[in-house]
Amino acid sequence: MAPFPSILSFYGPESSIDASKEVRSSIPTQPGDGFTAAEMEEALHPTLKPWKPRQEYDEIDIGSLIPGTKAITFTGRVANFFEQQTQSKMPNAAKGFIKVVVGDESGALTIRLWYANVNYNLHLGQLVSIWTTHISAGEMSTFSTPTAPLVTSIFPERDNSCYFMIHDNSDDGVQCKTPLGYRDGQELPGLMTLRNFIDGGFDIIQGKILVCVKSIGAGKKYVNKKGRECGLVNISLFDDTAEASLTLWNTAALSASRWKPSDTVLLISSPGWKVDKNAHLSLNSNTHVDVDPCMADADWLRGFAQRLMKREHVNQPFPEGVFDVEAATTSEVRILFTIADVDEFARAAPGEIFMGYLSVIITEFQIVLLHQRSMMMCTECCGVPLFANTIAAKCKQCGQEVALAINPKIVGSIIDETGCISAGKLVWSDEAWEQLLGRTAQQLVEATPPLLKYLEHRLLFLRYTLVFGWSEDVGKLAILQVKM
Repeated sequence: MAPFPSILSFYGPESSIDASKEVRSSIPTQPGDGFTAAEMEEALHPTLKPWKPRQEYDEIDIGSLIPGTKAITFTGRVANFFEQQTQSKMPNAAKGFIKVVVGDESGALTIRLWYANVNYNLHLGQLVSIWTTHISAGEMSTFSTPTAPLVTSIFPERDNSCYFMIHDNSDDGVQCKTPLGYRDGQELPGLMTLRNFIDGGFDIIQGKILVCVKSIGAGKKYVNKKGRECGLVNISLFDDTAEASLTLWNTAALSASRWKPSDTVLLISSPGWKVDKNAHLSLNSNTHVDVDPCMADADWLRGFAQRLMKREHVNQPFPEGVFDVEAATTSEVRILFTIADVDEFARAAPGEIFMGYLSVIITEFQIVLLHQRSMMMCTECCGVPLFANTIAAKCKQCGQEVALAINPKIVGSIIDETGCISAGKLVWSDEAWEQLLGRTAQQLVEATPPLLKYLEHRLLFLRYTLVFGWSEDVGKLAILQVKM
């Protein structure tokens, strides 16, 4: 009789697969929460979902808005904004709101934009569109401003009848760029130079300054009295009369990241100010900022800033073939300009070429001083200025003989009843130099020091008539002839 099998014979040896399962099961694992990476990203950084209006909205200009209940939509640019956080224990309550001032060519409106989870990432000058169902007359002392008296309050995350759209990818840079109250060929009301603003123009109600960005400082962070971390950035501004600094705080500081030095122009109305040794500007609740406004003065200031970036030629050659000297001197109609008239004409029509006459007094000559420094004649070769008291000199870079011209800084300040032209800011023709000094360049460098001193004293404070021409390509007044 065969022996009865033991119990162990019914159990085979454990396989390697089972062993590997046991090893893997010993490794600690974190169970998933059932959400995909895309769902978690949407929850942590929410954005407004595509919105479809449930009713028809009338498209209207901001200046045509009236208080009342009506489904309307309008488009404008962000002119000012600041964020205010609120505290609430309700889980679905708003975390705060953003006060946004939106304006177009016809007017401005104040918007209370409530938010819970969405980060709108606003910037000054952004093109935005708003859909809302009500407009109210704001309370002047609490929320609205004199320039944006109407108010609307929207909460796009909770209310499907309103929406706030930012046109980051569809902004052509042209729409809603004209400042409020601007008319072609007319001066913008309240506009002043930065120097006039510093010297007391800040007291004018709704005063405006037009400035260009010179430089943008590094962003800084600090902790306020409530223990919150805030940021700021300092921006250097300038025009053709003075310089100042603008400080942007908190969320508004992000606007500077889109600005370009010597290119971005700002029209600032009613800025906050502090004037001591330097002028410090800031944004307050009444401030209205237009970024790169569509106006002639802004184009001129941008061109002025870009010309400053280029190193000025030590002795700009006289442009040949640009001006018709014979037509200017023999025409039956000869126009006498003042310096202020020339400035006004050049700003109003920068691309136009015009000629005329100026009646001026030269209050300063530097003939003797430049002769003593061997700088009566000058030019530029290989990017290096050359100075000498001869009509030709050898370039130290290329070794070639280079012809020199009379140093334009021989003539100092030129004035009339309306303005002043500083030294070196004119381009003189050879004929004009000979008529002014009474001698050629060769005769000038050969003159003795006593003769040069007599010539300088003889020419001072006389009345001269200058035949001039202006062209944007030249960038300076070209003196064609001089008449005593």
